[in-house]
Amino acid sequence: MWKRRTFHECAKELETLREDFRDAYINKSTLDQEIRRKILQESSERGIEILRALALSIRSEQDFGAIPSIRTTVGALKRSASTSEVSATLNSYQPPYSGRIGFEPLPLREALNKIAHADPYKTGFFADNAVHDLILSGNHGSNTWIAIVSIADLCHVIKSLPDQNVQSV
Repeated sequence: MWKRRTFHECAKELETLREDFRDAYINKSTLDQEIRRKILQESSERGIEILRALALSIRSEQDFGAIPSIRTTVGALKRSASTSEVSATLNSYQPPYSGRIGFEPLPLREALNKIAHADPYKTGFFADNAVHDLILSGNHGSNTWIAIVSIADLCHVIKSLPDQNVQSV
């Protein structure tokens, strides 16, 4: 059940979920397969819930001038991609997100838009000991886009914003 919280509390919880997911994904603690599967599923579901709530709430607060619109990069964006480019990125992405050919820096506001509008059937992730990036795709008009969002960078930027209550969703 969703409790009303602040941006900073949500970012901290998202960081904890990221660590739990990564540890289970790389099987850092050599967990039983069923426990590992449960951690992966629960941390993913909770993480998605928090990401969507943050995306909607922060964008709304920025729209009304309650918090600043900042241009800090949290990922990379390819504004126009083919179906094969989406598949290739989902299947073979390797960090870092910066410097990828055909991609531009993805600032916070646009990352939040991509989180809110991603096609749930064309998303993925990369996770290892140091990195946890989301790979999102969707459509804007007739263009298919690909966004790579660093969960670590996103949380860091959110915690740099003035803290506000997250709107109920």
